[in-house]
Amino acid sequence: MLINRLIKIISFKQLKPAHWALIFSAFIIIHIPSVLNYHGENLYSSMAESFLHGRLSIPSETIPEARGTDAKIDGDMITYHGNYYSAYPPAPAILLLPFIAIFGYVNPILIAVLLTCLNIYLLYSVFNKLKIKEWLIPWLIYGFIFGTGYWFVLLTSHHMYGFAQVVSLTLVFLFLNELFGRNRAGLLGLFLGISFLCRQFTIVLFIFGIGYLIHCYLMDSDKKDRKTFWRKAAVFGGILGCSVLVSFWYNDARFGNPLDTGYGYMNYIGIYKYRVGKYGVFSIHYVLVNLYNYLLKGFDIEFTGNGLMQIRGMDLFGSAFLMASPFLVAAFKTGWHKWLRISSWVTIGIIFTGLLFYHSNGREQVNTSRYALDFLPIMLVLAGFGADKLPKWLFKAMVIYAIFINILAYAIHFKFHTLQKYEI
Repeated sequence: MLINRLIKIISFKQLKPAHWALIFSAFIIIHIPSVLNYHGENLYSSMAESFLHGRLSIPSETIPEARGTDAKIDGDMITYHGNYYSAYPPAPAILLLPFIAIFGYVNPILIAVLLTCLNIYLLYSVFNKLKIKEWLIPWLIYGFIFGTGYWFVLLTSHHMYGFAQVVSLTLVFLFLNELFGRNRAGLLGLFLGISFLCRQFTIVLFIFGIGYLIHCYLMDSDKKDRKTFWRKAAVFGGILGCSVLVSFWYNDARFGNPLDTGYGYMNYIGIYKYRVGKYGVFSIHYVLVNLYNYLLKGFDIEFTGNGLMQIRGMDLFGSAFLMASPFLVAAFKTGWHKWLRISSWVTIGIIFTGLLFYHSNGREQVNTSRYALDFLPIMLVLAGFGADKLPKWLFKAMVIYAIFINILAYAIHFKFHTLQKYEI
């Protein structure tokens, strides 16, 4: 009886509040070692501390590198007119600000783990609202959380990159949950706008959001209401536009230009110093290598020694997202409404195209292309409608494979990564 109940719980069937508490508790317990392994400051903590004192620049004594942790003045920071800045959007720092104000300290990994508990619930809610087949829901949730790069950014959320992506994805899932539910336009704009202030490419999800509203209010014969569509679209776009204005103000206050994010002033090192110095932050010259990294590059253990037989670690350029998470190919079999398929693939295509021209594919990363997480939530929804067109055993096997190679990759990485002395 107890075993049957546990099976139902881990299968996300007939869940009650106590069952959710059990799921969240188990997830938190699994990640206690990561939480306890935090020994320093996330750069967003330094930004939050500066914001708290009315500054946009970051005093050198508060930069994590100065405290012996892993954010680097060379590689992560901007030096502009004698001041240090972070090029990255401010929302994750604003999230940490109350903790810094009250406690003077915050563990970003703990915050990311708690946000992931929320994300598990939001995924469950999204799939139920879309009426995804019951047997698929646990496989999609476990596949995304443990079988994509999401798990890596969670485990590395001590660093600003991972933390920003966890926060951004939480807001994307809040956005999708609202879109597929009551689709209150103000909340749609708020969630996506704050996500944009974490990860700028996520603003492209506006296209998918408008596409879904068009489907609901201009194409669905049962809900056709042109006036409601234009009202919701205007509010959605207006609130989202406010986040863009915030970004413009933030840029102008730091660098005197609302369109200047500061990436051009970063103290790049290694290959990125060469790339950006020669071709700029975005360039067509990056397309070929990024196509390889995003679509073709497989699981890659690096070996060293005279006979190249001793494990050095995992290749920190990561793996192609479909190679690492093959269950996502189900997205290409989706049976969703044609207009929603078009809206989805246009959104994914625009983000993916932008990433191809960017100077980096997300390195350092293990068995993932973490920038692809900006569009993977939409791809996951498409996979939910396509997975039942694949043999059930095959889809489950692909999810299990994705989780297994993530575990293997992380085990190798966290055992051997101290041997890697790359300069990027």
